[in-house]
Amino acid sequence: MNNRPTPQPLRIRASLGKVAAVILMMVTSLSFLALYVSPDTFVFFQWIGVVLPMLLFCNLFVLIIAWYKKSWYSICPLIAILANFHYYPHKFQMHQPEEGNLAEIKFATYNVHEFKMIYNLSSMEQIAAYFSTNQVNTICLQEVPADCTEADFKQIFSSMPYVVITGGGGQYDQLAILSKYPLDSISTISFPERPNCALLADITVNNKKIRIGNFHLQTTNWNQVKGTLLYQEDTRHSWTDALVTISNNFKFRGRQVDSLRRILDGSPYPLVVSGDFNNTPVSYGYNTIKGDLEDAYLEAGNGYGYTYRYFMKLYRIDFVLYSGTKLKAKNYRTGDIDFSDHSPVLVDMAIH
Repeated sequence: MNNRPTPQPLRIRASLGKVAAVILMMVTSLSFLALYVSPDTFVFFQWIGVVLPMLLFCNLFVLIIAWYKKSWYSICPLIAILANFHYYPHKFQMHQPEEGNLAEIKFATYNVHEFKMIYNLSSMEQIAAYFSTNQVNTICLQEVPADCTEADFKQIFSSMPYVVITGGGGQYDQLAILSKYPLDSISTISFPERPNCALLADITVNNKKIRIGNFHLQTTNWNQVKGTLLYQEDTRHSWTDALVTISNNFKFRGRQVDSLRRILDGSPYPLVVSGDFNNTPVSYGYNTIKGDLEDAYLEAGNGYGYTYRYFMKLYRIDFVLYSGTKLKAKNYRTGDIDFSDHSPVLVDMAIH
């Protein structure tokens, strides 16, 4: 009589599911490396930072299924979710805005999308009116049209007598800093590999110098590549090209923030650094620029944090960072206006 046990069929599907859960856990748990590893060294971690919201959603889905089945592998998505404790403060804050605060600097940053509204009508006057209503006294703007001049700004932003722009040379979008305070020590930082740039200027408030930084880092190029991906019949090569393009742009931004960090470290004055970083808070670019600066959203934000209005409002890529030893954010908010694919960020800051 044969007493050998009857072989049981291998549960391939269940085994593959558990392997997938472990891999998902490992990839999601490595997101913190996006903060520290330069994309020139290993670009994969920057991709993790970008797709992190989707990875966390997948882990939550797996966790619910595993709990329902009372399976041991529920520990995998739980580990992944808990390992991203560094991410959640960047999405939710519960600071109560200070009413009637006496902030000397009422600051704003906004990617204006070339002042183009629907049907390509100019939004310049509407944006100027919005900032005037909110009593903003210092503004950093990105994607200013190449043909826009200081005279145009002074005419339409009439409450901002001091204006500096990078100068687009009739070809590239510009950066602009506008203020009711005098601007001096103006400098433009160019990036050799791309037309994106940074603009620095000093303002004097209550006899104290503050250095303002307006940054527009290398774009992802998603808006340029998505049309090819969506409308071509054979997109195999297009997807490969898109991944390479976006990965290269991670690397461009990495080099840009390295050079900007060295410049910021040499500032003799407290800093307010803002702009469209084209990076999420889980990225080498954000972490490098932030350094020991404070993030205004983390210090004074209230509610869900995002600044890019598309992609289901998943991303905060526009930032206001400042020297916490000399400045303090009293109020942070994003404007609910639709003149751009970005939302304006408004921060009231007091000087210690």
